[in-house]
Amino acid sequence: MAYQTFREFNSTGLEGFLTYPATVVPIFIPLLLFTFYIIIVLGVYFSQQRLRGTANIFAAFAVAGYATTILTFAMALIPDLINTLTMVVVISVAVIGTLMLLISRNR
Repeated sequence: MAYQTFREFNSTGLEGFLTYPATVVPIFIPLLLFTFYIIIVLGVYFSQQRLRGTANIFAAFAVAGYATTILTFAMALIPDLINTLTMVVVISVAVIGTLMLLISRNR
């Protein structure tokens, strides 16, 4: 057989459901986190715009960075799901979003 199927993967439950695609397609988890980040950014931005009439994109970036960091830490509890590079990138995006928010508030 050329590739490993889910039946041959010896882990069941949610752990197996997440680690199987991550082992077959290594970019799966970073794409999943990026999708989560974009959904949170757009949700926060358009919700601010709808409720207040104005929106702050830097606040949306910061909130999405924190939410993605929390999700990444939760997913890191599953062994071999999140690698170090992904963790560093997610934390860096959260810090950059916070810095952009703080710099934009000073103007």
